[in-house]
Amino acid sequence: MKESRKIFFRGIVISAVGILLGFAWNPAAFAQITIKMGSYDTVLELSLDKTNGEFASTNIKAQIFKRIIEDTTQGRIKVDVFPAGQLGGDREVLEMVKQGSVQISAYPGNPLSNFAPEVLALQIPYVFRDINVAQRVVDGPTGKELEDLIVKKMGVRVLQWGFEGPYYNFMTAKKQVRVPNDLKGLKIRTMETPSMMEVVKLSGATPTPISWTEVYTSLQQGVVDGIETALPYVRMIRAEEILKHINVANFYLGWSNFYINEKFWQSLSAQDKVMVKDAALQAMSGFKGLTIWGEGLWVDFFRKKNIDVYFPTPAEAKIWENTLKTPMIEWTKKQIGATWVDKIMKASAQAEKELYGP
Repeated sequence: MKESRKIFFRGIVISAVGILLGFAWNPAAFAQITIKMGSYDTVLELSLDKTNGEFASTNIKAQIFKRIIEDTTQGRIKVDVFPAGQLGGDREVLEMVKQGSVQISAYPGNPLSNFAPEVLALQIPYVFRDINVAQRVVDGPTGKELEDLIVKKMGVRVLQWGFEGPYYNFMTAKKQVRVPNDLKGLKIRTMETPSMMEVVKLSGATPTPISWTEVYTSLQQGVVDGIETALPYVRMIRAEEILKHINVANFYLGWSNFYINEKFWQSLSAQDKVMVKDAALQAMSGFKGLTIWGEGLWVDFFRKKNIDVYFPTPAEAKIWENTLKTPMIEWTKKQIGATWVDKIMKASAQAEKELYGP
């Protein structure tokens, strides 16, 4: 009996030593790492004493990620954040992540479709009932399959899917917009994203791609009659000084993801991968929470500025959906084929059923 106990405890000691030696002989587990991370917007200032109100700044993701990963690793992994678009525009930074000169991006996600066109299926208006359904889809098997496809095509991994805004809407300087017909004859500033430009066309307006930094002067000088963007981003460029009408039809879901260079990801130890993934998940949760909370604050803010914030009636909401959903399904199928459009629609219907019942 005593001999059996000796053998048992000897086995435990040998196993423990083996584990420790395994760590000792795995340099990646203890490597000093510096992560270069880009983000698009100004830094959120938020303390118990003050805030600058930038609750939808994509830099929130970077700020939370940096704090968590540096605290968790006691500074062994250092994160250098470059906020306010210092590294360039959305597409430029995605290129940098692809090339490996930037390890992680917290930029918005819509330019991803320029590299992996299948992502266009996620950008179809009203393809998801709401952000809960959308999140369930991208966090499930269909989202994983899409992530694998992006890795294969780009050498970039989506660490976590999320939203900015979360929805884009039409905002005008002079004319109230209740239904798409009201946009006829208007020039609307849009991103240089094919799907977004097509949505503006279908709504009856003329899409006018203009740099975000030039939106204020373009509205002021009448170069455009309005813009499509999310509520929280209006104040970032002081556009509330010119805009008079906002329509909240929630027609376009703005994606804002965490991206990581695949070679860099594979160079991390198993332990570091867990910590990086965990920090990204927590950071995205914090960002989404602040964005949703801030969205309500912005409605109150704009109304105090005498801006008309209009929520369509159920009948008007149906007109928006009928005007955009089916035509954009067909447009997207012409761009990428039916396979991924059908996959996303099927996954969306299943997720909606799981969340809300038949």
